Amino acid sequence: MNIWMINQFAGTPDMPGSERSYLFSRTFAEMGNHVTLWTSSYSHWGKIETIEDNVPYIIKNEGNLDIIYLKNRPIYYRNDHRRFLNMINFAYVLSKISKDIKPSPDVIIASYPSPFAAVAANRLAVRYNARFALEIRDLWPQVWVERKAFSRYHPFIIILYALEKYLYKRTRIFIEALPYISDYLKERGVKPQKISWIPNGINLEDFKIVEHDPSYDEVNNICNFMNAEREKGKMVVVYVGSFGVGNRVDCILKAANVLKDKDENGISFVMIGEGHAKKELIEYVSDNKLDSVRIWPAISRKIVPKVLSCADVGILCLHDNPIYRYGVNLHKVYDYMAAGLPIVFSAKVRNNLVESSRAGITVPPGSSVEIASALQKFKSMTTDERILMGKRGYEVIAKNYNVKFLAEKFLDIVSGNGCNN
Repeated sequence: MNIWMINQFAGTPDMPGSERSYLFSRTFAEMGNHVTLWTSSYSHWGKIETIEDNVPYIIKNEGNLDIIYLKNRPIYYRNDHRRFLNMINFAYVLSKISKDIKPSPDVIIASYPSPFAAVAANRLAVRYNARFALEIRDLWPQVWVERKAFSRYHPFIIILYALEKYLYKRTRIFIEALPYISDYLKERGVKPQKISWIPNGINLEDFKIVEHDPSYDEVNNICNFMNAEREKGKMVVVYVGSFGVGNRVDCILKAANVLKDKDENGISFVMIGEGHAKKELIEYVSDNKLDSVRIWPAISRKIVPKVLSCADVGILCLHDNPIYRYGVNLHKVYDYMAAGLPIVFSAKVRNNLVESSRAGITVPPGSSVEIASALQKFKSMTTDERILMGKRGYEVIAKNYNVKFLAEKFLDIVSGNGCNN
């Protein structure tokens, strides 16, 4: 089967970002299919351009998997009109360049959001008489409206709702990455039999660290720092992800400040990532003289397991947002659990995997005091107690989120052999 996966924001092993589309594409290819993953050459997560030459696209081949990086403009650094124009341009370039790529697809999977690219993908499916599946990873624009980032009547939001309506009317196969998006879809007239849940998968082979692999050289400084902190008797807490508003990295830094005020100097924070809030976060660390915090640039996906293996605890925070009634599907949670890390999770979500697997401590969203308290509780544990908690999380991932099992289910659905016939 020839499969096209279209995701403007797909992360690949050499880049930071969400790996879902790449990981499923790679697994589909390993199962004997020819897969083409379409993505942008401009990394939304790392804010870097991967095509230096003046060419419209490049193709990287990994056996049965071709990754096509499309060069599109304008470059953006914030969620403003430039990002809006960039998404439109990606859809245009996709429609234009796809005419040059052979053979034609049997299945097209559009990973949403990028709404304009999803509309273009739907039209390509009509052009090639291919089966079309809409994979929904996040609810645009509903998430922004409920977060009160935009009014429901903002022109940008009105356009996004119109695109959403257009896609829902023309889609027969829906893949929800969040477990309760079906509630949202049903409210908008989508029949339940069209909807299937496929969460993020993890390839545990990627977490078997090869110490002598030269591809890990770029993170030696980070790991050396963490190892040195541990040798001083400190517990190393790691965050790997976006420094955007939605991830509430500010709460982690405020918790570090709370610990400083308590004269707790046995906890070290390693924060890794990029995002439009990073400058303000760095200033906060400097202004408050938080010697316990080190902030590093974003790293490529392939070396995340190595970095996590050098830490003691993983941490992440979310807003208190009603949109989480549809569930969450957080790469960081899966990565931390696959690495065997116990987790501090500051959030209120409908599907709390950290809590249900007893792989960490959950505290209310936005409470830096309670985050600090949870970290002190971890610090008071023995190493073996923390390892046991992390092991529980690993076992849940190994049993339920193996990407090979999930990819087989995914293919059954989009090929017409599963529940969405």
